[in-house]
Amino acid sequence: MFEDLFSKGGLSLERLRSFMLMANAGSIAKAAPQAPTRQSQISRQIKELESFFGAELTQRRGKSLTLSPAGVRLTALIREQLQDLEDFRREQASAAKVFTIGSGGSTLEWLVMPHLPALSQLLGDAVLRTEMQRSKSLVESVREGRVDLAVLRHDAIPKASKANTLKLITLTFHLCVPRRLLKRGTRAEDLADTLLWAGLPFAAGRDGGQMDLAVREGMAAAGVDFKPRFECGSLLQAKQLVELGACATVLPSLGIANLSHHDILVAPFKPLAHYGRALALHWNPRQMKRRGVEDRVLREVATALRRENP
Repeated sequence: MFEDLFSKGGLSLERLRSFMLMANAGSIAKAAPQAPTRQSQISRQIKELESFFGAELTQRRGKSLTLSPAGVRLTALIREQLQDLEDFRREQASAAKVFTIGSGGSTLEWLVMPHLPALSQLLGDAVLRTEMQRSKSLVESVREGRVDLAVLRHDAIPKASKANTLKLITLTFHLCVPRRLLKRGTRAEDLADTLLWAGLPFAAGRDGGQMDLAVREGMAAAGVDFKPRFECGSLLQAKQLVELGACATVLPSLGIANLSHHDILVAPFKPLAHYGRALALHWNPRQMKRRGVEDRVLREVATALRRENP
């Protein structure tokens, strides 16, 4: 069996590993930074694989190297087979499997992390690795098998993959203002007055993400000349500034759970009243089947993520 596959040289785990390193890094130079000898070795091993398979695995575009369609296919095959071998090795050693769970930074912090112990138990006391990526990147990572489970925006998942999702929660958005920045006696309902917003220092995003754009557009629609004092790389940073009493910000419902209502007023951010975004659990059914994760377990994982933070 498979005599033809082994009838000539050029195929080995080391060569496949080198190809995967290049594919994951995006270039030979990034796969072996500051190691010219190793770079030459990877380049030679890729050529040997191309000779073995009789296919062009990479394509030169200017100064960059990209995967050919055959290279993309081979990358998926290598990743699956190496994952299967690693799972088999761990099973024989009575060791737990390793699963990667991906999500955006704030969702990872506020939704996934508090439930990580429960998720590990549901997945057979698995070792869990977390991966921070945007929703668009997570869709690709799940498809390619680089991430086993993802928590991301439901609207970012292609229609063809919607069957491989379970909705978790719908986010609402809230204006959060430290009391020290307001006149004494100001109530949460008073925050509906957009004239009050104009005199507040704000923290906002600077990543051009959908929520950042939505907040800025909402402010503009409300007639506010929105010029944030702080432009943050994440909602986690914006929340920290609010907790320090330095500024106001707009946070999703996940981010307001542990705010001190003694120090911070929280009210619905009306410009985003109809902007509710659903978060969903997403997976690759082929990946789950290969790794022995039943549909029942996926439903239990989703149920655990829907619970109030422990």
